[in-house]
Amino acid sequence: MKYDIDNISIRMKKTQKMKKVLHILLYIFLIQIILFSVFLIIVELGNSYELPSFLNIDLYVVESDSMNPKLKKNDIVVVKKGYENERYKVGNIITFKKKNGEIVTHRISKTILSDMQKSYITKGDANIAEDTDIVKYENIIGKVIYVMPHLGKIMQLFKNKAFFITCIILLMLSVLNDIRIKKKKLERKKIREKYEKKSKFFF
Repeated sequence: MKYDIDNISIRMKKTQKMKKVLHILLYIFLIQIILFSVFLIIVELGNSYELPSFLNIDLYVVESDSMNPKLKKNDIVVVKKGYENERYKVGNIITFKKKNGEIVTHRISKTILSDMQKSYITKGDANIAEDTDIVKYENIIGKVIYVMPHLGKIMQLFKNKAFFITCIILLMLSVLNDIRIKKKKLERKKIREKYEKKSKFFF
């Protein structure tokens, strides 16, 4: 019988430890999501295309299917900056800024000379016609070196205010639940201590 009680006690302790670990992981997960969401919202104010930049690399969410099937809407493109003008060639997919400030990711279809400088004509793979704007070197952000399919949806989710508020509410509920549990444990401890004092008095 004692063996069974010991077994139950060990299992209960393991279960409690597991619950604590999961609880801590939940806290870490929610806090990281909230911090990352805040970071994205701050960084991207006024620019819904660009994601945080690091190591001379930019990340951009594809907003249309103009480069289908190579790039699809909600893909994330990894754009390497810092290439010299001579490094850009026909067939390269580049991200550039148009005259109106719009950021576009299209393929170089032609190289031309404009204002005595090597410039580019671009085209979306899914588009019939080439882009009307001539892309000059100073307007090029960089070359696409990698594509992360569908991850733009996750980034958009992190920037979603409703999702952000939901995470904060979940975090607050977890904190309040912890406070409630600790308060109950403290009350039980006080009752137990009071009972133990009475027991000592009688015996």
